[in-house]
Amino acid sequence: MKKKIQQVAHKFTNSLDGDEHAMTISGAIGQGGWFYDATSANDVRRALEGVTASTIRIKLNSGGGDAFDGIEIYNYLKDLSAHVIVEVTALAASAASIIAMGADELIMRTGSNLMIHEAATFAYGTKSDIQKTMNALETIDESIVSIYKQRTGLSSEEIRNMIEAETWLTAEEALEKGFVDSIETAENPNEPEKDDFINFTNEQMNSIVAKVTANLQKNIKQTNEPKPVAKKRGFIF
Repeated sequence: MKKKIQQVAHKFTNSLDGDEHAMTISGAIGQGGWFYDATSANDVRRALEGVTASTIRIKLNSGGGDAFDGIEIYNYLKDLSAHVIVEVTALAASAASIIAMGADELIMRTGSNLMIHEAATFAYGTKSDIQKTMNALETIDESIVSIYKQRTGLSSEEIRNMIEAETWLTAEEALEKGFVDSIETAENPNEPEKDDFINFTNEQMNSIVAKVTANLQKNIKQTNEPKPVAKKRGFIF
């Protein structure tokens, strides 16, 4: 059984902290929508444009989101002249794990996790439409394999097996595999992470699902437009 990713509260901050430029990315990666906020590649680019600090430290806690935004942020970080430190404070999963790979120095806090898996999407249409979506997913998977391979030095086959299995790594396992550079223990182990998960009760989750379902059913009744074929931004990771 695949491990469920808990909801992570959205937070995006950007400020100068001493000699370092500090950024916090928490929550979903992508363009966001009606029911959630997210951090996009444009958000990161605009926030770091003109930054002159020699070191940029990013505190990252995310369950992932849009594959292309994750890859775009990864390449943007790789191109920066500043020394980029990414500190995983709780979780770097899916697209967030790709962002983490863009760091010059990648640190995981004790108790944090890294998760890698295949890209996913929704598809609708003819068998030709479905095949095009399959081809796109395979291409995206090969792209993320190359990113993990460049970071770790592991073989393409081993990484491909890991993403197909949806692999969860502890900080210690990620260090052993070469995904991260070091593990950092909090100064006060009894102090909870400020960017930790939001846990919903079953009643709260059922209420949210009911409201979303009702809104979707209302919108469906008000339009006769056909369901869209999966587009580029529909790929989640």
